[in-house]
Amino acid sequence: MRESPSEYPIGWCGHQPIGYLKYILIVEVTYAPKSYHYVSCSLLSADGRSAPIVNKRPRLFYGWYIVGSSVAMNFYLSVAFFQGFQVFFLPILREFGWSRTLTSSAFSLRQLESGLLAPVVGFLVDRLSPRVVILLGAIISGAGLVLMSYVTSLWTFYVALLITSVGTSGASHGVSWAVVVSNWFNRLRGRALGIAMLGPVFSGPLVILVVLLEESLGWRGAVRLLGIGVWIFGVPLALVARDRPERYGNVPDGEAVGDCERIGTDGGTPKGATPNTVLSGLTANQAIRTRDFWALSILLGAPFMGVSGLFVHLIPLLEDGGYTTREAAGFLGLIFLLSGIGRVGAGILADLVDRRLVLAATLLLPALGLMLLPGSGPSEYSRVGIFALFLGIGWGGLMTFRPFLVMQLFGSRALGSVQGMVQGVALGLGLAGPVFYGWVFDVQKSYDAALYVSIATMLAVIPLVFSLSTPRMAALRITQEG
Repeated sequence: MRESPSEYPIGWCGHQPIGYLKYILIVEVTYAPKSYHYVSCSLLSADGRSAPIVNKRPRLFYGWYIVGSSVAMNFYLSVAFFQGFQVFFLPILREFGWSRTLTSSAFSLRQLESGLLAPVVGFLVDRLSPRVVILLGAIISGAGLVLMSYVTSLWTFYVALLITSVGTSGASHGVSWAVVVSNWFNRLRGRALGIAMLGPVFSGPLVILVVLLEESLGWRGAVRLLGIGVWIFGVPLALVARDRPERYGNVPDGEAVGDCERIGTDGGTPKGATPNTVLSGLTANQAIRTRDFWALSILLGAPFMGVSGLFVHLIPLLEDGGYTTREAAGFLGLIFLLSGIGRVGAGILADLVDRRLVLAATLLLPALGLMLLPGSGPSEYSRVGIFALFLGIGWGGLMTFRPFLVMQLFGSRALGSVQGMVQGVALGLGLAGPVFYGWVFDVQKSYDAALYVSIATMLAVIPLVFSLSTPRMAALRITQEG
């Protein structure tokens, strides 16, 4: 084999080269002030001349396939469990004769379990593979729902519900999908997260189909069928997830590589620059010692105390007010449909303006909506509709903000673990909601007092929003401690 002076040998066998490369890739990384990195790439030939990089990008960035899979997975989980399972609340009560407090306690235990598992899920996402966590979650969720269809007592009902919750903790967008999407996007992170969390929005109107399923098959047959569906749809969707784009020859947002790039560590990208991933940020131990961690956890957890209880009891609440089961399920579906405005709208605004102002608005709107619910009668469709509008937009915005703010405040080094801990604290605070609503009804035969307490809690935490660090302060902390 003859050596060519215009090619680089790629290896040797004795004194003979085994092959040649015509060009080599030169990558230069330069550290600059304000925690930015300049990355430049070029091809250098053997005779010292540079050559242009031909960058062939797919028509659709793979990150959008991940976003679509997140939507589809959470769409089905919402139909089968998060929203649709409320349809079975009263049929289960009628069959077993349990009180609403006892039945609601199972949902609170589900919140407690999900809160305890969220940090574990985040740790597994960081240490293992998001695909594995989501896949196992889908398998376990389906098994829990199938088991639910065979319950014969209160304790077996609790066990089946907890098993289902274990699975949904890994398969839903609470931690796993939120981390994956945040890793695959930078400049477009806010809107990507907003779209990725639209699954419950699309599933809301289909809760009415769960009502029809229950009416035709009974609650046991309906739950069993929904559990099998988790296996059929969830397993293929889980296989779409990928950890980080760099491992697959991509960069966040699908931007071209080759030009000089200026990359920030605050989770954002300066105007005119193409994004890249710089793994910087606080460790989980560093994050938990900051004021921002606890402020953010309270901001997300306090509203969840009221909303979690309301979502569990909304259909019974409206039925007690004179609405039919189908009408009540329709209003629940409307809330999740309208939450799409908040999920996408908050994501877009978060990319453009002060995140704290948007967060304050998303906390105020649900409180205003709940003010309309006490005393609403069966013919006041417009009043309940405005309630659904305010609650849907506000709650949808909060769902988008959770992973967005975690990335901005603490960086990407331990994103899964920190997101899981914030989620865990928020869910832990929210576990009292379903039991509180059930207890208030059992004592007063009305949910009004529970609604007023929820409104006061949401309004009380709004000033805490402005104690969060600004993006510049957060970037400085990430630079110094990360």
